[in-house]
Amino acid sequence: MQYNYKVFNLNCTSTIELPSFIAAGIDCEPDFEVVLGTVGPDFKLEPTVKKPFAHFNENEFFYQMPNIARYFVSNGNKVVIEPLCEDWGSILLFFYSNCIAAILFQKNLMPFHVSGVLDKNGGLWLFAAPSRTGKSTTALKLKEKGYTLFTDDTALIAIEDNCCVATASYPEARAWENTMNNQTAFAVSDGKQLRAEINKFGIAFHDDFVASSQKVKGIVFLEIKGDEIQIERMKAAQGMQQLGNNIYRNTWVHGMNKQLLQFKTVSAISQKVPFWKAVRPKDKASFDSFADAIIEQIIEADGK
Repeated sequence: MQYNYKVFNLNCTSTIELPSFIAAGIDCEPDFEVVLGTVGPDFKLEPTVKKPFAHFNENEFFYQMPNIARYFVSNGNKVVIEPLCEDWGSILLFFYSNCIAAILFQKNLMPFHVSGVLDKNGGLWLFAAPSRTGKSTTALKLKEKGYTLFTDDTALIAIEDNCCVATASYPEARAWENTMNNQTAFAVSDGKQLRAEINKFGIAFHDDFVASSQKVKGIVFLEIKGDEIQIERMKAAQGMQQLGNNIYRNTWVHGMNKQLLQFKTVSAISQKVPFWKAVRPKDKASFDSFADAIIEQIIEADGK
């Protein structure tokens, strides 16, 4: 059986169900396909990077998780998955993250490690930070306060028609157990544990998902330090450097020969979008007041 989906506004055909993606029409021309098969891997060109779990070059990507699955992504148009277990939650978890990132890089599309919300006027605000800094929690707190969740962890950011736009990944938020228990945007029962080994949960929001590209109003870099909330506007050069550090799977950029794409993308974005830095205290429960400060000093202050 063939399934048809969209992810990052790309059309995907698959021989297996991919429940986190958006279902698409049967007449869509596929941008890439997902199939089950045996993974060698069979490289046509020598890998430029060889790590314990991943070998890759510009157009070929091999990834393996012991006792879970092997994956091979090639030419931006095909993913082969070889399951090594029956735990499809784990098998798809690594597919959604690493294989889709590899597809994007191979297609010369640049994914960024960001969450995001749409304000009440439809403007998109993105929050960039390393893992465990609070991107997801900040976005969920803003959803509690009436904003629309756009993306949880990744988005494409590009310049189109002289405007900076972003395209969301797929409609699933991921939150650690502590975050789940300290938010009201979704019911705790809505969360599905991603893997038995980790207390992280996936929350589907297909009904509210905005699949089309949206104009970016600003990018906020999140930090944890000190003992008080601080928000300040950043210069374009500072934002450009920070944005380059927040490319999703940024350690792959050199091995996949995307240095020029990285430079062109982040420099173009920095000329079109304002940047802020938002700092929250390290050892205080401050997410609610942190979200209020972002609303008052960034989102609602925009254009004043």
